Amino acid sequence: MIELLLRMNPIGQVIIVLILLVLLGTLVAMFKIKAKYVNLVYDVLDDANRKSRLFKFPVNNAVSDDFKTAVDLRITEINTPAIIDKNMQTFLSGTLIAERFVAKASGLMIILGLVGTFFGLTLSISELVNLLSSTNEAVVGDVNLITGGLLSSINGMSVAFATSLFGISASIVVNVLTILVGTSESRAQYISVAEEYLDNVLGHKTSDLTLIDESGRTPLEIAFEQLGERLSGDLQSVSEAMSYRLTVASNSMKDTAESIEKSLVLFDTSVKTFSENTRDFSEFNHQLKNNIQRMSLAFDDLTTDIRENKTQS
Repeated sequence: MIELLLRMNPIGQVIIVLILLVLLGTLVAMFKIKAKYVNLVYDVLDDANRKSRLFKFPVNNAVSDDFKTAVDLRITEINTPAIIDKNMQTFLSGTLIAERFVAKASGLMIILGLVGTFFGLTLSISELVNLLSSTNEAVVGDVNLITGGLLSSINGMSVAFATSLFGISASIVVNVLTILVGTSESRAQYISVAEEYLDNVLGHKTSDLTLIDESGRTPLEIAFEQLGERLSGDLQSVSEAMSYRLTVASNSMKDTAESIEKSLVLFDTSVKTFSENTRDFSEFNHQLKNNIQRMSLAFDDLTTDIRENKTQS
């Protein structure tokens, strides 16, 4: 295998060296990334660091300070993942670049192998074309010329297969180590540990009712002030609603009273009219009674006159 590589075309050798360099760089980056995240996790999990809020790595101190600033600003919903991601982009830019390199290394080595494959095939076909063209011009019995051309063609094929073999093999090694080392899992572990520290340790400490802010108020006093403001707002809303409803009800009662008053006026008018009509009817009865009495007296006088006339006869 070594002799084959030594006899290989220089460009093929360069491609294989590039594949090996990418593989070596990927392995170094992979283990450095793993060690970096493991150290960050241990730095956050250290009890002394958690209590004092002072860490070995600047990224952890920056994350802690940003979270404390958000708490001091009275932000109700703190975006903890955004704080961690921002500081990782600032302080771990090299580690993130190495992660991207490891993620793309497998595909890069396969591409380099394919480049060597196409180069080897091109070289082999070129040698075959030269062999065929020179065979037509040379003597048919010149066996050495034909053998040399075939060896050059085979050498080009070896470049094609060797580069592909190295590219695919290196890609397999990287994928297997990615599964075993687990750089992405280490990063996820660091993020989860950092979130746990911020939410459950720093968040719990800042919610202590004995702490005093810049204005000299405790969280309990602030909570009661907020409760009073909410109650005041709710009472104002209730009073406005009751005032509106009472106004509507009083307007309705006013309209009802006006209707009753109009009805009473009409009833009083009707009673007066009925009284006047009754009085006229009483006068008519009185006059009728007098007329009847007069008629009765007239009939009595007539009867008396008739009796006297009979007596005289």
